[in-house]
Amino acid sequence: MILTRQWGHAALFAATTLICAGPAFAGPKLTITLDTPPSHVRNIYVGRFADALTERSGGELTVEIFDSGQLYSSRDSGRAVARGDVGMAIESTAPLSRIEQNLVVFEFPMFSGQTPEKMHTIVDGPLGQRLSEMVGEKMDVVALTGWYVLGEINTYSTKTPLTSLESLRGLQVRHPGGVGAVAYLEEAGANPVSMPFTDVPLALQQGTVDAIMSSNASIVSAKLNESGLSHAYVNRMLVGYYMPIVSKTYWSELSDDQKQLFRDTWAEFVGPQREAAAQQQADARATLEAAGMTFVEQPAEEAAAMRDKLQPRQDKLIAELGIAPEILELAKAALQ
Repeated sequence: MILTRQWGHAALFAATTLICAGPAFAGPKLTITLDTPPSHVRNIYVGRFADALTERSGGELTVEIFDSGQLYSSRDSGRAVARGDVGMAIESTAPLSRIEQNLVVFEFPMFSGQTPEKMHTIVDGPLGQRLSEMVGEKMDVVALTGWYVLGEINTYSTKTPLTSLESLRGLQVRHPGGVGAVAYLEEAGANPVSMPFTDVPLALQQGTVDAIMSSNASIVSAKLNESGLSHAYVNRMLVGYYMPIVSKTYWSELSDDQKQLFRDTWAEFVGPQREAAAQQQADARATLEAAGMTFVEQPAEEAAAMRDKLQPRQDKLIAELGIAPEILELAKAALQ
């Protein structure tokens, strides 16, 4: 499904401009790519942002949203924005960390187990702001502050009951990307599998993967319980976020006032999106439990032991990836 947001008053504005033979003030159409379905909380609030942007610009700025991976998968959307093939993506930080490796810091054990509320203050603070700047510089895009939240990332399986991390041993587990997730799964004895989210339903049905790392809401929105997922282990490996990135090709065509309107309108929906995401995750768990999925909470002792086991890998990743000293200092300061 293609959601095209074009309004009657926008057309009237354009027609009036032509009749008056004056200059055209309409900005370029913004094309947004998303790989999740319309019911996903990210899509819902991107749609509300799009509606508000067009309305507040007096019809000068229109938006077209392509959902469910119609244009690009999560693996490819970031580079598509960088090339200018699409105007905007609200991309998971996991695949973006393949391009700007300093983003991996959020997958490190030091952040494991933090509440979403605590993580919101961290991504909105100096650490998140600096990482947005670094992504913008590395990819040559406009990386906005004000990240949308996905929620806590847990583990879900098809046939194997999950009662501890030991249950993951030997399983093929699809992860959302990032070396931190790979390190976590390998330490648990699982086999990490990387694939676009759009390929997951068929992979679960065919048994190509036995389990996935995801969130309650993503499972429900993609109906992955209908693809065989039956067990959930609430191990809260990390809190997942989406970073908004905009093509410089599109951005350069906006006036200074339009750019400010764009930023202000985006910022207005960040708080409500996070609140809605938290509620959606809770509602999604209730939906999955009602459908028969079993949920097991990870004991705090096991989580602490896993952080200790991963510490040597964290030190190795810092050295191998060349994590910037300023990022490590900002991370440590954020956790104090």
